[in-house]
Order: sequence, then C-alpha cells, then structure tokens
Amino acid sequence: MLLALLYHKIGNGKYANPLPKLEDHFAFIASRYPTVHPGEELSSTSVCLTFDDAFFDFYHLIFPLLKKYNLKALLAVPTAYIPESAPLSSEERLAKVATFPDEAPPIPSPAFCTWEELQELSASRLIHIASHSQHHRPLNSPHVDAEKELTHSKKILESRLGCPITSFVYPFGIFDKKVHALAKKHYTHIFRIGNAPNFSWSQNLLYRINADQLPKESFPFRLHHHLRHTPRFLLNRLRCK
Repeated sequence: MLLALLYHKIGNGKYANPLPKLEDHFAFIASRYPTVHPGEELSSTSVCLTFDDAFFDFYHLIFPLLKKYNLKALLAVPTAYIPESAPLSSEERLAKVATFPDEAPPIPSPAFCTWEELQELSASRLIHIASHSQHHRPLNSPHVDAEKELTHSKKILESRLGCPITSFVYPFGIFDKKVHALAKKHYTHIFRIGNAPNFSWSQNLLYRINADQLPKESFPFRLHHHLRHTPRFLLNRLRCK
C-alpha cells in the first residue's frame, strides 16, 4: 500500500502544521515506515510525503527536518512564483509565507524558494521535484491554456534544475478528462487530492491524503483511518475520479 500525504506549509492555518507537531509526525513515520519517491519499490506500507507550492519554509524549516529523520519528499513547484533571489531576511520571508495568499505580493515572490534554493533541494537524494504548473490555476478553466501550463513548467524546471521532471501535481486537485489526457503525455506520475490510499505506482492517477492540520502525529496510519480511506479509494474508482 502507498500512502501519499499532502502538506503545504508551517503555521496554524487551514493549510499548515505547527513545526513541533510536524517534527513529531516525521519522527513517528521515520520509526515505522519507509518513505519513497515516485516509481520506487513499495513495501507493505510505504509513504510518499508531498509538499505543494515550494514555499520558503520548506527550504528553511522542513528540509532540515527531512535530513534529520532521513525522510524522502516530493516538492511541487509552480514555476511563475519562483524568484531569482530574495533580498530579505529569513524572518521577513517567513512572514510573507504566513500571510500568503491573504496578502499576496506580486509574483514571483520571496515567500517562495528561490531558484538557487531549488537547485540545492533538487541535488539532494531526499527531494523529488514535481511540476505544479506555471501559475497554479485550475487547468480545466476556459481561461487557462492547460497544455502550456503543463509543458512550459516542465521545460523551465528541467532547464533550471538540470534533472528530469516526471511528476505532476494538479493545482487545487482540479482537472477533467481532457486535461488528464494531456498530462499523461508528459508525466509518468500524476497526483490529485482524493483522501484515499494507492496500491501501486501504476495507477492512472495517484490519490493524496490531506495531512495539513494534523490531529495527531500518527495520522493517518491508525486502523480506523485505513478503514475510512480504503472505501474512499473504491468509490473514487467507481466514479472514475
């Protein structure tokens, strides 16, 4: 079984976890389960940690924890948001992360990792870089050029980071059949939101379980969580979602 867990940033909001709670969660995972990158061999229960948006706190706060506990993770990058440099202090940048998008600055923004920081992350054996499109917009919107968002983000990441980009994470988890057909032409592993487990990497679409606002460090590994998420997988498959 593969559990792909979805995180965003550090904090106390809807799309965040406090740093001490995330560290306890990482320690729990490190003591019990192997973490994997897309395509790697699975054990009876493997975990794929996925972080959306490439906020600066991933580099500054989360990456050190991943190294401390020797955990692998996927980082989904929306390329239009990535600055060349960030002439602010770490504290100032973290403050911008905390208020994004409520007080969203123009993009690219120092609230996100710089290209130099992404290069360091991509060089680590612990980090798998995925595309999260260019502008982080719903790809089924009539005002969005889905193919450009899918292909240009991949080209930019491969050019800037010097590594193949084989994974894609849908912005907001939103797509339709036409968009998914395009995505499959360019990516091997494609992730969405679905709050369900996966049973192999060969699934047409990989579900992720929300792990923001963690209720406990052991979420979602307890039996009652498995009992809740597995029927969701079957329902998603029946609905072709």
